[in-house]
Amino acid sequence: MGKKYDGKILLVLGSNVGAVDIVTYAKNNGAYTIVADYYPIERSSAKQMADEAIEISTADVEALVKLVKERHVSGVLAGISEFNLLKAMEIAERTGLPFYFNAEMWESIENKSKFRTLCEKHNIPCPKTYFTGKSISDTVWQRICYPVMVKPVDASSSKGVYYCSDENELRMHAIESIKESTCGEIIVEEYISGDEFTAHYTIADGRVSLASVDNRYPVAVHAGDPTTIPIARIYPFLYLGEYLRQVDPQMKALCKDIGAQNAILFIQGLYNDETNCFSIFEAGLRSAGEAPYRLIRRVNGVNAITVLVDHALSVPSEFDTEKDDPTMKGKCCGIVSFVTKGGVVGKILGLEEAVAVTPSVLEYESRYPEGTETPNGRTLRQLMIRFVMVCDSREQMEHDIKYLNEHITVLGLDGNNMVIKMEPKRVYGTK
Repeated sequence: MGKKYDGKILLVLGSNVGAVDIVTYAKNNGAYTIVADYYPIERSSAKQMADEAIEISTADVEALVKLVKERHVSGVLAGISEFNLLKAMEIAERTGLPFYFNAEMWESIENKSKFRTLCEKHNIPCPKTYFTGKSISDTVWQRICYPVMVKPVDASSSKGVYYCSDENELRMHAIESIKESTCGEIIVEEYISGDEFTAHYTIADGRVSLASVDNRYPVAVHAGDPTTIPIARIYPFLYLGEYLRQVDPQMKALCKDIGAQNAILFIQGLYNDETNCFSIFEAGLRSAGEAPYRLIRRVNGVNAITVLVDHALSVPSEFDTEKDDPTMKGKCCGIVSFVTKGGVVGKILGLEEAVAVTPSVLEYESRYPEGTETPNGRTLRQLMIRFVMVCDSREQMEHDIKYLNEHITVLGLDGNNMVIKMEPKRVYGTK
């Protein structure tokens, strides 16, 4: 019996998170897969997995359009990279291939100002917005109440995001923030405190389901730095019941409103347990960087990546939205990281050995090998080693994180520890 993608060719742009999963699924179902970017094959797991590897930069749209036409490519897709996804959309539009979003859909979600408007339309709680645009007027300055957050309206990976406690800080950081914006615009919003979370939704043939909600466990890379990155994400969300009551129905309506028939959408927000209030502040029309489908496919038996591949190759989706279960069937799942403080990696000790005796670690990625330079910033590029984990309980998650912390060492060239590790007891809350 033939496979559903027999005779079809899928072009995958880039080697970032998600690319290997797309290639693997497409190949297993009969597609011929091509991965294109400027990386040599030895630096790309996706290229090593694919049927064919081509060294064409994902920025070279003309060359990729020519490739699609000459090779009679059936569909084009990318992993979670915003840049590659937008290039894939452009290539699809120029060659008449299907793609799961268009420019208008993308802007409505990825542009923080437009997403805020969409949330207000659907009565989804959001922070108060003081300003959106290029230059803050004197009138706006006078009505801002501090503290506030300033962000580029269209950047990702926490780039250009700053906490501002007064006007002087906002004036300084607004200049830095606007540099990270492609369109040169920023958003200034009230600062909300609470437990951070990310929720993922699956849209399959127009049906919307809540796939997961996590607790995002933030750390500051540098002392005194208020901008944080997630050292861990633990599922399910500690306040899932309240989320289902207060936010989920409105979010499902928003997902239907944008017009996408097959897609992945994530949102980020905060929950204050003292006030019992949610605040949703941004979203993406893609999987977030932690790619929770890696956990979901093992626990709930469904994988949202399949929806995107089916759409790209013009095959009806087989995704069963009824199987999406944000309670994770009673399991405690996590994506736990070691965060680099910056510098050159001298030694990574005990990694393979510790993983081998920790069955809850389903897979892991070590992004900076020995001898490579790690960044010294405040973005998701600081996530050096990631563990994808499924445990029977939060108690087991605490135990296994503690074991990994104690048995894996990452040293800089100076012989000192160069990573921040998750405090195990934080799995019970983010305080």
